[in-house]
Amino acid sequence: MGAVSLSDPIMVMFEYIPYGDLLGFLKRSRGLDDQYFNDPDIKPISSLTSEQLLKFAGEIADGMAYLEARKIIHRDLAARNVLVGEQETCKITDFGMARDVQQNDIYFKRSRGRLPVKWTAIESLLYGICTTQSDVWSYGIVLYEIFTIGGKPYPDIQGHRVPHMLKDNYRMPQPVHLDDEIYALMCECWQNDPNDRPTFEAISSTIRRLQRCHKEIIYMNVYDDNLYGNVEDLD
Repeated sequence: MGAVSLSDPIMVMFEYIPYGDLLGFLKRSRGLDDQYFNDPDIKPISSLTSEQLLKFAGEIADGMAYLEARKIIHRDLAARNVLVGEQETCKITDFGMARDVQQNDIYFKRSRGRLPVKWTAIESLLYGICTTQSDVWSYGIVLYEIFTIGGKPYPDIQGHRVPHMLKDNYRMPQPVHLDDEIYALMCECWQNDPNDRPTFEAISSTIRRLQRCHKEIIYMNVYDDNLYGNVEDLD
């Protein structure tokens, strides 16, 4: 938001984010500790509603649509890289892996650096191809994190197995507590062909339609806390 650069000490002013990261926010809403970031100043005081979860999903989709329009690939979209600011507003952060693709819409990863395997699109894992539609795949994983209330993607599956399973057309099954329409949106994001995935603008429209329906998206009476409780594995 501002900086002091002409005198010592050099300082940078950031926006105050009272709720911390979204992953921790989701976990704390059901009484778990956040082991990824330190505790924020303000903590959720109760379980989150379907309306709140859809709001988070919609704000992230809107933010990614903004990047999409400007031909920027994030490449590390995950709930841990979304901050929750004033009025519980979600803000995308951590652009360390982001790339500008103004010229040809595609980025080829040629280095041997580590990837967040469980959040990375199949074409990026297998061939190093990254596009905005690769971010759409990651957004589908973020939806899974949001609607399992901070659950771990591919629970009980080690990260190194995921690329081989995806190549064999494995996709995470529908959580029993989750509405069909949200799971269908996740599956659209996980299409093998990137061109078959929705754009972020289309995703935003879908989320807005679900918000207008005022229907329950999750059914916590059948939520399996044991399955979605462990989120420490980031591979």
